[in-house]
Amino acid sequence: MNSKILKRSSINYDKNHSINISETIFPDEICKQCGRCCIVHAYEDYEGEKMNVVYCKHLNLETKRCNIYKERFHNEKGCLSMMEAILVKALPKDCPYVAHVEHYQEPKIYEKIRNSKKDLRTINEE
Repeated sequence: MNSKILKRSSINYDKNHSINISETIFPDEICKQCGRCCIVHAYEDYEGEKMNVVYCKHLNLETKRCNIYKERFHNEKGCLSMMEAILVKALPKDCPYVAHVEHYQEPKIYEKIRNSKKDLRTINEE
């Protein structure tokens, strides 16, 4: 009996490859530095009157810039490449990276954040 042994290979996700492709397709110059892609959590208070937005601890809330931008993927495990952020629908619909993407649906929380600007409490995650 002549049987061939097939080599198995699996498709592995390579974060560095995703980052490199993202940087090519989605250049930094497009970013308006609103800081919304750095939202870690957003939730309403118990009365539903105030939105609480928790930002990544590396985001400077005044400048809306990342303090570790160049090393963000190596130093912050949860930081998404732009490609990943688009695929998981983590960006607001008016983000320049997705503003022209047909059928893009933002997370519902962004509408609540926009509607509660005056009652928005921002928090840096420690």
